[in-house]
Amino acid sequence: MVWVSNAADRESVLSILPDIAADFNALYAALWTQPHLPADVLELCRLRLAQLHRCELEWQRSECAVNPEKRGHLSDWNTHHGFTSGERACLEFTEVYAMDPQSLTDAQSFAVKAHFDDAGLVLLVEALGILDGMTRLSLLWELPANAESAGEPG
Repeated sequence: MVWVSNAADRESVLSILPDIAADFNALYAALWTQPHLPADVLELCRLRLAQLHRCELEWQRSECAVNPEKRGHLSDWNTHHGFTSGERACLEFTEVYAMDPQSLTDAQSFAVKAHFDDAGLVLLVEALGILDGMTRLSLLWELPANAESAGEPG
């Protein structure tokens, strides 16, 4: 990551821009405490983005606890019995968002809203923008994954 800095983690990279870092960190922290979408559902979406982008660093991160069985079956969320219909709706939305946000359908939006209302859908869209962006930046910045648990995401 020589072209940006010699930092080895996200926090160190962000610290290069302290005025931005403080506001970004506050925004990011607020994602995990907002009342519109449960943090564990948001974490499943964040982890699925890490899988889809093959980002080991983001796969290793943990923003909140999730059921280990769900984490272990995240790549087959659409067929595994352990996921709720609300989680499935958010994960489907996440997968399409990761590929092409303009391809999201009204049906996918309505599925999220059926479980988390309008505010939950808006939160998911905004959160995915941040989470997808941070995952892509982790790859761009070539931040190293923890050597002890390195391997294929999910």
